[in-house]
Amino acid sequence: GSTLVECTLTLPIFWLLMFGIVQAGLLLWTQVGLQHGVEMAARCASVNYAANQANLNTSCFAPTAPNAVTSSIVQSYAAKNSYGLNLPASIFTVAPLNTATCGSNTGNKVTATYQFNLIHYVFSVFSVTLNAQSCYPI
Repeated sequence: GSTLVECTLTLPIFWLLMFGIVQAGLLLWTQVGLQHGVEMAARCASVNYAANQANLNTSCFAPTAPNAVTSSIVQSYAAKNSYGLNLPASIFTVAPLNTATCGSNTGNKVTATYQFNLIHYVFSVFSVTLNAQSCYPI
């Protein structure tokens, strides 16, 4: 009988702790994936800008020519490089030229905003907004 009482008192706490650890891991994995996507997109956009200025035909966004890269191409590139997360390209944004200030440099900024639902399969009312950004000077 005492084993049943101990199990009844400790098992819910144990399962709550285990599900909390799993949710925290998924949250961190999603944040790292978002940050990786915006960093890779900003890096390629910076390389693309340099290639365009030097009149080169190579681009990070192959097969698109450096002078034909648009914000939607950068957004889709960020979505593809988000560590296996199946995210829509619409959560990524690229600030227009000379409107985002990155430290002391003026350039463009790639940002991502994503609503992460905690305990997704049970409740969808608990959510956390994840943000990631990366700047590239021009």
